[in-house]
Amino acid sequence: MSLTPSAADVAASQARRVPGEEAVDRGAGAPGDARAESEASAPTPRQGTFESLRVRDYRLLFQGSTVTSIGFWMQQVALGWLVLDLTNSPFYLGLASFARSFPMLVVSPFGGVLADRLNRRFLILSTQVSQLILTAILAVLVFTGVVTIGHVLIASLLMGVAMSVHVPARQALIPALVGRQRLGNALALYSMSLNASRIIGPSMAGAVMGWAGVAGCLALQSAGYAWAVANVLQIHYGDRQSSRRAGSTVLQNLIAGFRYCYHTKAIFTQLLIAAVPTIFAYPYINFLPSFARDYYRIGPEGLGLLMTGMGLGALAGSFGLASRRQIRRKSLVTVICAALFGLFLCLFALAPWLPLALVFLALAGASSSIYMTLNGTILQEICPDEYRGRVSSVYMVTWGMMPLGAVPAGALAEVYGAPLTVFVGGAICLLFAVGMLLLRPQLREV
Repeated sequence: MSLTPSAADVAASQARRVPGEEAVDRGAGAPGDARAESEASAPTPRQGTFESLRVRDYRLLFQGSTVTSIGFWMQQVALGWLVLDLTNSPFYLGLASFARSFPMLVVSPFGGVLADRLNRRFLILSTQVSQLILTAILAVLVFTGVVTIGHVLIASLLMGVAMSVHVPARQALIPALVGRQRLGNALALYSMSLNASRIIGPSMAGAVMGWAGVAGCLALQSAGYAWAVANVLQIHYGDRQSSRRAGSTVLQNLIAGFRYCYHTKAIFTQLLIAAVPTIFAYPYINFLPSFARDYYRIGPEGLGLLMTGMGLGALAGSFGLASRRQIRRKSLVTVICAALFGLFLCLFALAPWLPLALVFLALAGASSSIYMTLNGTILQEICPDEYRGRVSSVYMVTWGMMPLGAVPAGALAEVYGAPLTVFVGGAICLLFAVGMLLLRPQLREV
């Protein structure tokens, strides 16, 4: 089977759209919401960096997503501290992380099916309410002093399940809110908010925990979820219900989604481009503590500096992408940025002194941010609405594959050290991207 995306593949994918889908892509909303529809479908001859925020409903979704993303990173810090405080065990730290990430592999495909069968706005609202309740309960348990490690693990698992349903629904709803012209800008802004959250969230968590403790940090996150719920309630778009065939089951929809992703060459290629760097290159994040402590000898504060450098680079990449009015040959730019990501990781692993390492780490963050955002944009642009939730969920599964590379990478680092391990992962990413350009020349044209 050829993996090459071509113009014919894109055209065939677009041709499979169900009747009325163009109205959805251009932002068709609930009856009577003419103003919001005109916002989404209006031409954008002079697109600015924040162009898609002119669409009211996307602006509401973006604001809520940004706040909950900051809360997510605050929660990562707060729960990590809580687990250590309860158990003093690195094993339980890893177990809590596994509980949050495992649903990404198992539950998110079903979340994609639900996003294609049910009202996406309802799914987003339901999952945010679920996370609000779970976080509030955990905050009360911590405040009253009755929390146990079992409570934390169960809450982490349930939050992971909620996120695995929430993300495919949110990703599938964005094209309906902003239309095709603004889609790239909307996804770039969304990526920018995620990267900003990765910088703001941990620092806020440290500050809040300093004067209000873990319970205060979780309570603040609950308030963020409440604000996000209020925003979603104001979204007027009643996105088109699924066009599934009468009598189809969830399992049949799930299988149909996997078949579509596999047999549609353009979709499969983009998913492959997402998966390989995730498995082999992105585990480098796990080894930054080792670089900080063992190689640059800069301690915990230095680790924060490394994370900030990476985050600032990613934020700059997202901002630059959002500022572009139009990007030609998105597939070519995507693969080139994947190659640059691998190259900068190799250079980071070889950097003999900290300032140079920070430069390469920031460049790796910028190139990876552009690569990820364009990769997701291409998938949304070429995917018909009837499969959008399931394609988004499979894309999410590729990020759940990171542990597949993290375990052997950890074993390699145990024997040969973190720098060689990061270099090998970056080299694999670089060679894969170069190979895709050489073996699939059509990628240079789309």
